Amino acid sequence: MRPPGWSASVAWAAAQGMVLALLFGSAAHAQETLRGNPSAGRQIFLDRGCVRCHSIWGNGGTLGPDFAVVGASRSMQQLAGLFWNHTPRMIETVRRRGIQWPVFTDAELADIISYVYYVKLFDAPGDPVLGERWFREKRCVFCHAVGRAGGRVGPALDPYARYVAPIMLAQGMWNHGPAMQAQQSARGVPIPTFVGREMADIQAYIRSTSSLRGRDVVFLQPPNPGAGERIFAAKGCTRCHGAAGGGTANGPDLRTATLRLRVSEIAGVLWNHSFQMSAAMRARGFEFPRFQGTEMADVIAFLYYLRFNETGGDARAGRAVFAEKGCATCHGREGQGAIGPKLSQSQGVLTPLGLATAMWNHAPAMFDVAQSQKVDWPRFEHDEMRDLAEYLRRLPEQRP
Repeated sequence: MRPPGWSASVAWAAAQGMVLALLFGSAAHAQETLRGNPSAGRQIFLDRGCVRCHSIWGNGGTLGPDFAVVGASRSMQQLAGLFWNHTPRMIETVRRRGIQWPVFTDAELADIISYVYYVKLFDAPGDPVLGERWFREKRCVFCHAVGRAGGRVGPALDPYARYVAPIMLAQGMWNHGPAMQAQQSARGVPIPTFVGREMADIQAYIRSTSSLRGRDVVFLQPPNPGAGERIFAAKGCTRCHGAAGGGTANGPDLRTATLRLRVSEIAGVLWNHSFQMSAAMRARGFEFPRFQGTEMADVIAFLYYLRFNETGGDARAGRAVFAEKGCATCHGREGQGAIGPKLSQSQGVLTPLGLATAMWNHAPAMFDVAQSQKVDWPRFEHDEMRDLAEYLRRLPEQRP
């Protein structure tokens, strides 16, 4: 017998949860550099009924956007702004359906936002038909065999068929990159580059064509951004790219280089630059770094999270946002309070996450006031939430 409130969308989410449990089962170990626990966020997503309206990878409700699509490449504060922009429609929907507005603590909201971001680490499988095309066009087939067809210069790629994602393939390519590239140059073969989801497509082709029999799918541990940060430093990547990947005179800003890229695309970017990187490292007397186990997956997770963990903000720009969005109508010109609370003395605006939580929890009341006052609902784009948070944090009236 189905429990009360059971629906097809909940059934989808429950089934998906079994898969995510494999992926996120040990995600707690990934929290050193994350704000929020994505594993806990998944549970909140189910328990608070978010799945009734929102889906992950197409599994769940359809009234709201698929969180696996909207989450990537935004900072935590940008995601908070995105949530806020959609609250009027959400408020109307939950009221029409008789659903109570969910409220969160700071930690719970951090968990949900981290979950929304984290799921994008796991790319959807590629297209094996396209993968075969790239495998031929990029001339991989001249050196490597898959399913007994192909070259014998390099090793057969069938062992990589155990994996769904192309991370281990990318790691193998990276580790053998200098030798491969030297062979290609000596034979007059162009060194291939990868764009978009070409790496994911080639991985799908390997899985569909491999002669490896009786194989089980290997589920890797969830990528660990905290471990990736340590590996990034230990392998000497900081010498060229800086401690936070922000770039130096010898290497680019990786936050920009990986912006809006999925994990398989980041793997492609790393390969595309490996030839130039290995030459530059030789010239400076540095050893080319190699990875083992899940180290490359962890480093890619670290690079993926560089954007998410962005902090700071421009208080002057935030003051302009406060004025332009009409916040002063309810909160006073300098946050002294009017219809709404006195922000200059609020504990809720001390941190960006605290501000986002307070705004979310009070959104229905704010929505009613905005309707009665005939005030347009403010929308936050790009880094406006980050700048607003910095302005409110610096308001002149200090809290005890």
